[in-house]
Amino acid sequence: MAKTVDQEKFDPSEVSFGAGALSGNYDDFTDLDAVEACREALLSGSYSFDTSPYYGNSERILGDALLKLRDEFPRETYYLATKTGRFGYTVKDFDYSAKKTYESVAESTKRLHTDYLDVVYCHDVEFVKFEDIVGPNQALEALFDLKSQGKIKYVGCSAYPLDVLLKVAEYQYAKGQPLDIVLSYCHYTLQNTLFADYAPKFRAAGVKYLMNASPLCMALLRDGKTPDWHPAHARIREAADKSAAFAAENGLSISDLASRFSFQGRDTFQLDSTVIGLARKSEVKDAVRCWNDVKARKNSEKEERVLEQIHKYFEPFKNYTWQSPTDKELCK
Repeated sequence: MAKTVDQEKFDPSEVSFGAGALSGNYDDFTDLDAVEACREALLSGSYSFDTSPYYGNSERILGDALLKLRDEFPRETYYLATKTGRFGYTVKDFDYSAKKTYESVAESTKRLHTDYLDVVYCHDVEFVKFEDIVGPNQALEALFDLKSQGKIKYVGCSAYPLDVLLKVAEYQYAKGQPLDIVLSYCHYTLQNTLFADYAPKFRAAGVKYLMNASPLCMALLRDGKTPDWHPAHARIREAADKSAAFAAENGLSISDLASRFSFQGRDTFQLDSTVIGLARKSEVKDAVRCWNDVKARKNSEKEERVLEQIHKYFEPFKNYTWQSPTDKELCK
């Protein structure tokens, strides 16, 4: 019998299933792949799922997969998180009005085949004016109203720039209505560890849960060359490619090393969960294997030596952040 998740507090699995990989923007997969991936995750103790209306058909695919598994894994055995506010690539595709927020949450709930959502984030809040997030008749007001109705359990925000996230968190704390959770991405990786520096500030602003997404830094820290579309500048991509090659020369995987590093953030600054993009059973197995390995042992001497060299490659660009939104996303 599958174990029911804690209903009194949010207690996410240390590895969260990032369903952005189900958008179809990365690699091809089938609906059966998605079902098998979700089942493997749940069997392995990864019971937190993260998606968004922005991620193509992700909500539908994830919702249908979990529905097929409902007899084995009822709704109360996992957490579902989705987002609102961002519905396309450019700033023209954002709508943080209360009206759209209510509609978006209702649509997500339907696509995910559930009558409640555990977490709803305001998605990529740096793309809109601050008042569009926190103002009257805007997204956070609507989300906290839905929380009072029991339709969602936790209210959060996600963004790339940490200072923008912190500004929202501190405003809500001063208002007496603190955010429950923040989701940061690409800010606790081999290249950028700023999330650890900001963690005490978020805690001081009443944020209970800290989620770190994309330990591979949006495919920057993967085996093989960094994709051309990556927003990091050319010298960082070059450092990443050197790191991947050096790891391979020493019989190691840059992806494994990067995942290990991010998982260790749980002890470094009380990170609650790491969200990893997953679409296939094999990918889930790899992520869980790495997570279990981190819990079982410390880094080997070889891993420490290779990591030391990787840190040297990235040292000139340590904690570099790219522009978000980009000029293209701003329609300039």
